[in-house]
Amino acid sequence: MHRRPDLYTRWSQEVRRRGFFRAGQRVGVAVSGGPDSVLLLHFMEALARELGFKLAVVHFNHRLRGAESEGDEALVRGMAESLGVDCLRSEADVGREARGRRANLEAVARDLRYRYFFSLVDQGRLDCVATAHTANDQAETVLMRFLRGTGTRGLGGIYPVLEGKVVRPFLSLTRDEVMQEITARGLAYRVDSSNLNVRLRRNKVRAELLPLLAKEYNPEIVPLLNQFAERARDDEACLERLARERAHPWRLREGREERIPVRALLEFPPALARRVLRQMLTAVHGSLHGLTHAHIEALRHFAAEAQSGKVQTLPGGTLVRKEFSWLVVSAPGEEPAQDEFSIPVTIPGETLVRELDCTFHFKILSRQDAGKGYNSDKLEGLDPQKLRGDMVLRNWRAGDSFCPVGSQGRRKLKELFRERKIPEGRRKSWPVLLCAAEIVWVRGFPPGREAAATDQARQVLIVEEESMRPPLAARKMPV
Repeated sequence: MHRRPDLYTRWSQEVRRRGFFRAGQRVGVAVSGGPDSVLLLHFMEALARELGFKLAVVHFNHRLRGAESEGDEALVRGMAESLGVDCLRSEADVGREARGRRANLEAVARDLRYRYFFSLVDQGRLDCVATAHTANDQAETVLMRFLRGTGTRGLGGIYPVLEGKVVRPFLSLTRDEVMQEITARGLAYRVDSSNLNVRLRRNKVRAELLPLLAKEYNPEIVPLLNQFAERARDDEACLERLARERAHPWRLREGREERIPVRALLEFPPALARRVLRQMLTAVHGSLHGLTHAHIEALRHFAAEAQSGKVQTLPGGTLVRKEFSWLVVSAPGEEPAQDEFSIPVTIPGETLVRELDCTFHFKILSRQDAGKGYNSDKLEGLDPQKLRGDMVLRNWRAGDSFCPVGSQGRRKLKELFRERKIPEGRRKSWPVLLCAAEIVWVRGFPPGREAAATDQARQVLIVEEESMRPPLAARKMPV
């Protein structure tokens, strides 16, 4: 009879197949002292020798159980010493922190613990941190999120890799397999007494709900929920990619803002529109911490129904505002760019405006050359012979006015901006060109009537704007 490979062999084959670790890496193993993490440490120690990566033990003391917590840390330190690997540790008074935040104790403990893991990677001390989440942890997580009414992403449960910094290589093993193996190896471990408290929701699901489902409904409930989570993750990855591709021609990045035409957003299928909003929020804020499905749905309604100028503040301080036909997402504390500038201009020549991340090129061309190489949206026809006096490129200021070609008289720029539906947040830094203190050119408008090149002009001054921003921001704004 064919003998089934031992647990370590099966596990290491799966880890190799998934490419979690590679030679030369510095991998931390998060060890609490419990059986799952203790076995993970011993498995990882063997795998490190086979694959050629360097191992370290990582321990976070939550200071929740007094002497028990100290005993956990002592065991972990001893294991690291016996294996000849570094022990990286940190601590926090999680109880006091949770009271200060008025937040769930488990959620705060996880937040602080993962902040420490991420800091080790961000500081370059480790390449990743491995945690000992098992298939049972996955099943419990999926059930708890389902009962809370989560969406597809939440039903994906515990992701095997988190932001490339945290790896969960034990998700293929059940808790029973872990206990059998650790007993067979005679490894010492600690029992967290707080895991026995069924007043905590996860412990109640672990001790009561999952056993009930296995006994009364399906004995394979744990692998079934793990398979379900994997399918949900695949579906979510596909929808995320489709959302990103669908929104790519419409999303614009300007500094620490993202904007998208409301019309385009509302034409997306709801499943994609929700993900586009989450992607935009992540792009400006860095995370979706504190945001729920209800917040995303409220944003979709806000985009469809709010009047221009309305602002909505989300958890974490992210601002979302309506600007005419645009929905704009701003980073916390971010205000529209309002840096003033005033720069002397030499014609012909070029002028860098750092406040706009743009370079303006002033080119003098013959009428014939201008007609050949430039279409109407680039041709800003000024007559160089009419430009007598100092030239200055500056931002718009209150009270500015000029008489564009086609207008019967002078118009205030504020009125012209309103007619063109240029958002208020962008007007302050709008570039205008002055000659002898008179405005002769304004971005996006016909040239000033008194300085415009007529058909009889032998030369034409062309103003071109070159964005220095990344490609996403530099794309032409859709209409």
